[in-house]
Amino acid sequence: MISRLFALIVLVALVAGGLYYWRSSNPESRQESLKVVGREIKDTALTGAVKAAFELNRNLKSLPISVSTEQGTVTLRGDVPQPDLRELAEQVAAAVPDVRQVVNHLRVTGGATGGTSESQPSGARTLTESVDDKAVEAQVRLALSLNKQLKGTDIKVEVFKNAVTLSGQVSKASQKALAVQIAQDTPGVSSVTDRITAAE
Repeated sequence: MISRLFALIVLVALVAGGLYYWRSSNPESRQESLKVVGREIKDTALTGAVKAAFELNRNLKSLPISVSTEQGTVTLRGDVPQPDLRELAEQVAAAVPDVRQVVNHLRVTGGATGGTSESQPSGARTLTESVDDKAVEAQVRLALSLNKQLKGTDIKVEVFKNAVTLSGQVSKASQKALAVQIAQDTPGVSSVTDRITAAE
């Protein structure tokens, strides 16, 4: 009983000491600490968004690319088999909203690419194909949303047996071409039909 009481007194003393220290510390340093934590949270979210953009690109999906972020600057590390994949990774990362800069430390080592080729079946859709089409539609929508040049556009996505149809309206022809390219690069997409209209 006495040991429990003593442990409780020690615990209360530690808590009181911690509260006293916290209250007597500089409020500006507490605000700075909160800012640092906020930046770290934003950087973690940005790292996740870049990784998601890579997962949604059929050419980058299977590549071992390490992503880290510090104050909006994304750093890419790892090995890729071809120089064009190194450039593609940098372009995809730079297109993610809130990325300020990309530092590309990817090494070109040679070897096979991560891209795949899929054929489009014909006829009516099975239940499995319907589920697959919904998954592909979600991936294309997410890939489009992870590109800052397409922010605020009205692009609709329809999928039938992995064949994607894009429709809607964008303000620039370059946005239209970018949307088609992103859809073509999304894993699981067999073909893309472009019905997007550009205002310019």
